[in-house]
Amino acid sequence: MRMWRVLASGTILVSAVACSAGPSGGGPAAAATPAATASNAAPSASGPIDVCGVVTREEAAAVLGPLPQQPPSKTDNAGFGTYMCMYLGPALSGEGAQTRFARLTVSAGRGKDAADIMEMKTEKMHATIDLPGVGDRAKRSSDGSFVWAQQGGVGCTAEIAVGLPPALTADSAAAQLGRLCGKVLAAGR
Repeated sequence: MRMWRVLASGTILVSAVACSAGPSGGGPAAAATPAATASNAAPSASGPIDVCGVVTREEAAAVLGPLPQQPPSKTDNAGFGTYMCMYLGPALSGEGAQTRFARLTVSAGRGKDAADIMEMKTEKMHATIDLPGVGDRAKRSSDGSFVWAQQGGVGCTAEIAVGLPPALTADSAAAQLGRLCGKVLAAGR
């Protein structure tokens, strides 16, 4: 059986789940073995990174501008050792149900699965420009809306989706996103 998981970033993850015969030989086993579930468990002995605890509402507002009223953000387990936090920013255009809001998403993770997912997102977002001063390695997109950084075994992506707020240029957006990833990388050590 295949399980599909769609991350908030739009990335689709496919994982295979093996079924084995239970004690009577006629059905699925009641529980998977620890070795079979280890890759989908907590990311490492260091535990998950509380991204919303690192990137606060106030910091999101400093990047996006005034944030509309919204419930408190909580770090979500995006799977495969990746954790994410999302904030809605100010309205960019539209009205009523068609209103388009800027969206800040910061993700962090440890381990090979998280690194692979972040690398795929980096390629998808065409993040090819070096961003010095953030982690061991960092790249950004030409429009400044996406940053990827890695330090040791911890990776981070930060993205402003739907469009940059008017107060940001590509360079200032990339610098702000790089600063957020720098905080996340420091917290993940």
